[in-house]
Formats: sequence, structure tokens, C-alpha cells
Amino acid sequence: MKLTRTKKTIIAGIAALATMAGVGLVAAPGFASGADDNHRSEFHAPKVGHVWTIMLENKSYESTFTGLNQNDYLWKTLPSYGELLTQYYGTGHYSLDNYISAVSGQAPAPANQADCAQYTNVAPGLPAADGQVYASSGCVYPASVQTIFNQLDAKKVSWKVYNQDMGNNPARENVYKCGIPGDPSGAGVVDPGGSTPTDQYVVKHNPAAWFHSVIDNPADCANVVPLDGYAATTGHAAIPSLADDLKSEKTTPAFSWITPNNCSDAHDATCKGDNLSGDPNNHQGGLYAADLFLKKWIPSIMGSAAFQKDGEIQILFDEAFPPYKMYGNSIADQQYAADSKFGTDSGTGASAQAEADTAQSVVACCGELPGPNTTQPGFQAFNQDTTPGGGVTGAVLISRFITPGSVSAQPYNHYSWLRTIEDTFGIHRGGIDGDGHLAYAGTDGLRPFGPDVYNNAAGRALKPSPSGSSLYPATASINELPQPKIVTKSVPVDDK
Repeated sequence: MKLTRTKKTIIAGIAALATMAGVGLVAAPGFASGADDNHRSEFHAPKVGHVWTIMLENKSYESTFTGLNQNDYLWKTLPSYGELLTQYYGTGHYSLDNYISAVSGQAPAPANQADCAQYTNVAPGLPAADGQVYASSGCVYPASVQTIFNQLDAKKVSWKVYNQDMGNNPARENVYKCGIPGDPSGAGVVDPGGSTPTDQYVVKHNPAAWFHSVIDNPADCANVVPLDGYAATTGHAAIPSLADDLKSEKTTPAFSWITPNNCSDAHDATCKGDNLSGDPNNHQGGLYAADLFLKKWIPSIMGSAAFQKDGEIQILFDEAFPPYKMYGNSIADQQYAADSKFGTDSGTGASAQAEADTAQSVVACCGELPGPNTTQPGFQAFNQDTTPGGGVTGAVLISRFITPGSVSAQPYNHYSWLRTIEDTFGIHRGGIDGDGHLAYAGTDGLRPFGPDVYNNAAGRALKPSPSGSSLYPATASINELPQPKIVTKSVPVDDK
């Protein structure tokens, strides 16, 4: 779409207003001509060269971003350095299906919706429409199913998946083979394992472990590593940690996926082991532990040469598990009154209230399709099936190409994220749509992160600003330049 004189005037006016308000909104991102909202060439995002994606667990937006829990760093501080997405959605329940959707575009399937109690191959594994695969059972996808990791390989773009605690107990996971718990052929591995006091790694949160296109390739498994590194063993050199890799731009992968352990990702309300507090008697988990993890790693990433040059940090959640009224900081140790799990009683009273409180946890967005293996995305979770989906989680993005303090109400989900990563690293061929987008990331009309996100295209470094300084509403078309509402309030930026 070519900008008319009138639209140029409007944009100039917005920039001038932002300057007077002290918000620092800079020139609008560029647009190219095009006839289709779905086409990648219509919006030219700035050249982000390094991405760190951190996936946290099981929180609805109201749990995380409204000040109801002990997570000031994620709720207040980090949005002041970048942008809060108030309408970021998961794609299913419970955990594993979201990780699979994010890196491959595959829709939820029965076994991965149940977090794969048995680590075994997908069956029948035959191709279906729209790049999907028939998966009536099993969770490990055949080699024909490509992932973002395979796409990056083909583009010769460096990547790593960093898993906290992976390899702490070699009897539970193979640190040299993508962290898998064993051979998925035949009966596979029963009960792939949860967290333990000394090893809080769980394979269901490792997105690389579920695809033969990755785990059968030793070169790929060399990129799936423990977050804190691994000492040399017989026949194997030492594996550097994320901290080691951040020491120079040369050793920093272009794309880094970071999976905290089951404590640091906010999953466990009471941690089995260390929560990074420094107190061996403190095992509080949930968003409290996630904040400790982020406080440790975000400054290290932001201080790295790679981030300073062209980096972007993305803090996402896999799904929106029921909010604080039901479970405190997390899925918690204390179950809701008179209910064994999720409020399955359809009557009145406490259990019915538990169901009502899950409203943000089951909605979908962005035209999400159920795929060939389930009737609806989200699998009718939490005894609600009227609007199933992965729920509203929210997300925080930080980059020099994002105006600090921005807030966007544009809906996005994990398929949008995958499409964005593909576009970011120049993957423009292949995929289901011929433009490089895998499976449901290639859905017609799906919107990648747009000008509401990359709203500081010049990349000029700006000071932190209170979240909400620039508000971007949802827009009907990717061709529209979101016109932010400029907020002139002055609020101190701190960790309180």
C-alpha cells in the first residue's frame, strides 16, 4: 500500500504530538505496495538480527499483568523497556500442544493436549490438509514435519534451545540427544517425568524434543543445550552456557529459545528445588520464582553486544491457566474448594464459581482452526467449551525497535509468533503458503507482529517509559498504521 499525502500528514502529526508529549515515537515503519493483507511484503519490519524467546507457564493475563501477584519485575519494570501485548493468546491446553504449535504450526492433538504421558511416536503420522498431520495418538512427529529449527538450518541461521536443569540427571534425559527421555519407537517411554528436587527440567517444555526432524540429527541436538552449560565428559567437549554465549556477538546465536525449569517458569506453585532466591528454605514458585529468573537473565541479555546491536527479547506464556482467584500464583498445591481438579461440577456454589473464573483461560483468537485431530482448539478445557482456545496470556517484547512503554491490543497467538520469526529471519520460500510459513502459521489472513509492535523502526535508543505511554488499539487491517493514543502521565519506573 502506498502512503497518500493525507496519510503522510497524519503520520507526521502523530510523530509531532509524540515528541511534544515526550514519548519519543519516531518515524513510521515502511510499507510496500500489495493487494493482500496476508502478504509478507506489505509491512517491512526493522532488521532484528537476534531474538531471545523465553516461554513461561500457565498464566492468564489477569494473573500476570494486573498487580495481583508477586511479579513486579515482569508486570511493571519490563514493559517500561518495551511493549506489553494485552491480547496475546495460547493455542491450546495444557502445555505441550502450545510448544508444538509454536515451533511447527501443528494444531493440538489428543496426546499432546494431555502433555504426552507416554513419550511415543505420532500415529498414523500421515499428511493432512494445510500442512497438518493426522495424530490420533503419540506426540513425537515424523521427520516430514518441519519446525522453525529446520527452517533456520536451511537459511544457515544459528540457533539454540537453552533448557534450565537439562542434564542434571542423565538417567532421566539425554543431554546429548536433545534432552529426550528415551526412544519413542514402539511403546516409547512411559511417564517421561516431572520435576525433582535436583532436576526440575521437564521434557514437555522442550520444544525440540518432539520432532524426528530435529532429534534424529546430531548437529541439531548439539544446539539443544543446558541453560547453565555442561561439563566435559568422555568423548564430549564441555557445553557453554547462555552466559558464555552472550560474551560476544560472534558466539551469540541469532535465535535463542529459553525454557526455564518447572520452578522458574512459574509452573509449580511450590518448587521441588531451587527457586534462585538464594535461600535453601524458600521454595515459593509461581510468578515470584519467574521474576527471580527474569531478574537474573534479562539484564545479562540486554547488556550483551548482540542485543545492543539488533536484539529483541520476547517473554511469552504457553497458555492461560485459571487465574489467581482459583490457584494463587500457579496451578498450586491447594485445590479450589469442593473440587478435585478444574471445577467439573456444573452446578452452583464454589465449583461453579471456579468455572466462571476461568473466562480468560479458554478463549481463542486470530481465526484459530482446530486441526484434523480435535473438534475444537483448546480441547474444551476447565469445563468450558463455549469459546475454547489457549486463553489470553499477554506478552512482553523488548527491543530498540520498540518504543518503551507501548501497549498494543492487537490480537496475536503462537501461530502469529511463528510467522513473525519466519519473516524476521528471511524465510520466504516453502511452507504451506509458498511464502515460508509452516502449517497454521501460513493461514490466510494471519497477522505477524506489525507496526503496532515495531513502532520505533529507526532503532534509536529511548529511555524507559511507564507502560501505557503509547496505546495501540487493534486494527482491522495490517495495512493500517496504528495511531497510538499518547498518554502524558509521569510515573516513576522502578521494581516496586
